[in-house]
Amino acid sequence: MQSRSARRPWWAIGFLTLGGLWMLFVGCLFLTGYWTTVTVTGGSVEGFCDVVWEDPAGQRHDGESDCYNEPPGSRFEVRVSGWPDAGEPTLTETYVGMGLVFGLPPFALGGGWLLHLARRRHEEPTPDLMTPPAARNGYGPALSTARTAAALRRATRRARRFLALGVAGWSAAVLIMVVQSDSDTSLRDTATTTVGTLASVDYDAPPIPGGASVRFTADGETRTHYVWLGADADDYVAGQEVFVVYDPDHLDRFTIDDSQYAPAWTHWLLGPVLVVAVAGAFLGVSLMAARARMRRVLATRVWAPVRVRVSYDEDRVVLTTADAAVWCSVGKADWPEPPDDATASDAWCASDGARAVFSPDLGSPLVLARLRTEGPIRRLARARTGQASGCAEAFHPPAPIASGDSWESRGRRE
Repeated sequence: MQSRSARRPWWAIGFLTLGGLWMLFVGCLFLTGYWTTVTVTGGSVEGFCDVVWEDPAGQRHDGESDCYNEPPGSRFEVRVSGWPDAGEPTLTETYVGMGLVFGLPPFALGGGWLLHLARRRHEEPTPDLMTPPAARNGYGPALSTARTAAALRRATRRARRFLALGVAGWSAAVLIMVVQSDSDTSLRDTATTTVGTLASVDYDAPPIPGGASVRFTADGETRTHYVWLGADADDYVAGQEVFVVYDPDHLDRFTIDDSQYAPAWTHWLLGPVLVVAVAGAFLGVSLMAARARMRRVLATRVWAPVRVRVSYDEDRVVLTTADAAVWCSVGKADWPEPPDDATASDAWCASDGARAVFSPDLGSPLVLARLRTEGPIRRLARARTGQASGCAEAFHPPAPIASGDSWESRGRRE
């Protein structure tokens, strides 16, 4: 049974196109530009310098270039950008960084997934590991079983809660960053600047943000205040002179140089919020994708009884069927402990040949698993006779029954 993603790899092609277009854009800027040597005339922002240079025609230009804070009068070589955004002096490493940081991730995602799909197309199909389609022999799909549908709904709600947590985390992170930006703008609009000295520096050590004690004079009085700097603290040493930007009406509102001013609580809160945002979004998307794959199997295949031996590989459940085919759960999963004297237990399985859903009683837990190895017994049996095995080993319906029926209702009547 071919998966939907194998038939429609459009999102992978879209990522490849996006990454390729960005790299093409950066390449055009670089290749259609020209080399020149610029002279620094001043510094405007950390990491940028005001520069002047001449183009190949001898015409003089001035502008702003990224730099390493070279002093006025310094000279260094740059590549002035060409079409479609001409006239921007830029360091070579900046072009490389722009291309790799923004172009490589989508390109790698799309290319990696297309290679994965190509490998899957060349894999040997395993029809003998499939349980029969729901439309055959009058059996209803596994999802028509009330216990199965209820268990899948509970799993979907759990995935949605994680996804909602991730969305809330990202929303909170954006809100905190907006507060930081607005606070810095508000301070600099009314601030006074003076020269101060760093009395001590506490370097950034997440989750504890970096900061520094700053000694400066305001209103004729020398005082020492502490400022939170986050990762910027790593750029300073004790005893260094800095520019202090402070609010003359509230002297505890200040920052140094070009470091962003923000209330102390934002520095403490932003790190944990980002962790929650990333973890929640990752778990939510992963669980929702797993539930979608599980639903496709349960909606197209019937439940079949099977005997399994249960073991664990870290947090994953490993289910071995009677013919030694080994299935490993996709991600962390739980399974009820079998009796101490039992080497195998009864379970139910629905499989499309590549993935399977296992359940101990047609309800929770529903375990989505991938085939880890066919097992020597199944390979030998298939090579000699082609006999079905794996999840389908116990599926031998005596006669067709009414459409919409399931193994659960069949078992109750028998």
